Amino acid sequence: MRLILLDDHYLFGQSLYSLLIQMKGVQQINVFRRASEVLGYLTENEADVVISDLQMPEMNGLELTAKLHEQYPQIRVLILTIDDEPYKIRQAVAAGASGYLLKDTDKAELEEAIQKLYQGLPYYSEKVLKLITSEKNHNGLPGNELSQLSNREIDVLKLIAQEYSTNEIAEKLFVSVNTIESHRKSLIKKLDAKNVVGLIKFAMRYKLVD
Repeated sequence: MRLILLDDHYLFGQSLYSLLIQMKGVQQINVFRRASEVLGYLTENEADVVISDLQMPEMNGLELTAKLHEQYPQIRVLILTIDDEPYKIRQAVAAGASGYLLKDTDKAELEEAIQKLYQGLPYYSEKVLKLITSEKNHNGLPGNELSQLSNREIDVLKLIAQEYSTNEIAEKLFVSVNTIESHRKSLIKKLDAKNVVGLIKFAMRYKLVD
């Protein structure tokens, strides 16, 4: 797994590097303080996940996310910030971010989020989902409907939308087939869907699939 860390605060970036370099599966981490440096690096190098702050000089995290989504759609962007304004979260998701965490998160959740993004799955912390539900849902971005789902249910929903079979989903998530069936039934009930087609439409509306 190849990570890029972007934060204009040098000490925070270095602390994050020290924390994540020990993470299982991490092969390479590059730390930058400017978004332009990230874009320059990616012209000749590859990355799997970019972890970016929002507030930065020159080009902010939203602008960078939009550029990465357009130029390097295979790269997943995780926003890691102190900004807990619901409209900022919606803007980040609209720009193409696959995950959003606040900087008061713990190491375990940060690692879980990175692993989920690396697997092609979205990740929003429980705190972030609660913040979003404080306002009305906007343009298919995570809102009341999505916030009622657990992170595992979101994982299952995305894989269903990618046309994986129940057995394949169980294998990918390292759980039993019965567990996946239980999640599927729960999703249909929570989202008031008639069948799997309804689940797929929901996933597409909330941009859980590319």
